[in-house]
Amino acid sequence: MARSSKSVARTLEDLTLDSGYGGAADSFRSSSASLCCSEAHGGNYWHLTDSMHSRHNSLDTVNTVLVEDTEILECSGQCAKLPELEDVPWSLGEVASALNKDEEMSLPTPPQDVLHRLSVLISRVLVRVAKEAQRLSLRYAKCTKYEIQSAIKMVLSWSVSMSCISAALSALSLYNMSTEEEKFSRGKSGRCGLIFNVGKFFRWMVDSRVAVRIHEHAAIYLAASVESLFREVYARVLRSALLERDNGIPKFTVEVLEQAINGDAEIWGSLQPWQHLICGKSANEPISSGILLCFPSQKGSPSLPD
Repeated sequence: MARSSKSVARTLEDLTLDSGYGGAADSFRSSSASLCCSEAHGGNYWHLTDSMHSRHNSLDTVNTVLVEDTEILECSGQCAKLPELEDVPWSLGEVASALNKDEEMSLPTPPQDVLHRLSVLISRVLVRVAKEAQRLSLRYAKCTKYEIQSAIKMVLSWSVSMSCISAALSALSLYNMSTEEEKFSRGKSGRCGLIFNVGKFFRWMVDSRVAVRIHEHAAIYLAASVESLFREVYARVLRSALLERDNGIPKFTVEVLEQAINGDAEIWGSLQPWQHLICGKSANEPISSGILLCFPSQKGSPSLPD
């Protein structure tokens, strides 16, 4: 467990971006762009360390990645990939329960291979959101619900992000309206009306070093958003015309899942393994957040989209 938490922390350290705030953020970090934890003197304490990919200790908007870095790039000429998480703050059983949570979607549980593949895809979104939340938390060294909310808006498309944020607001409202008796008789997940364990998400954020201080509302927001994203992707696959049905019962396979995602412009980009993709392609405006893509014009020469 310690090894996997260190690998997750190393992953987010290497993917850390500049805070973009300037001023207070620069003085706080003191020419450093990532947070790490030291185990010296028999205990853990927080300190700042220089980014391994920064050029001459400069605070670049995006850290320069060397081509010869085999941990980031598979080979020369390819885009950098997101790392695959070894441990995620949910189980396949929780995913199956979350997918069947809505009464309108009371369908047979998908096979284990489909659940595993869906879990891998959603874990990429988790890495993207955690990376953005870590960047936004640098100014005050604290991650709250506002950093998680902003990160979700940056990573996901508008309609999907609004669905996730709406679920997070609902979960937080239920948590804040819980009585004093429920605080001792029910866990945080039960008081939020969630299937996913809020404590696991909080521990994952701590082990990943998203920020020096993490508010409990941030963990609730993240858990509710990820659970909502599972159901959102599942519902889009159900509505896909590619889904075959046997006597009215949908037949789920990994191939059908992949084809349905590849045909959905709003979720395709964020579920891909490439670092530079954020909200992916759009049917009307094929340009991702922070990415400028070139498309051939009518005469065959490259041109930029309006």
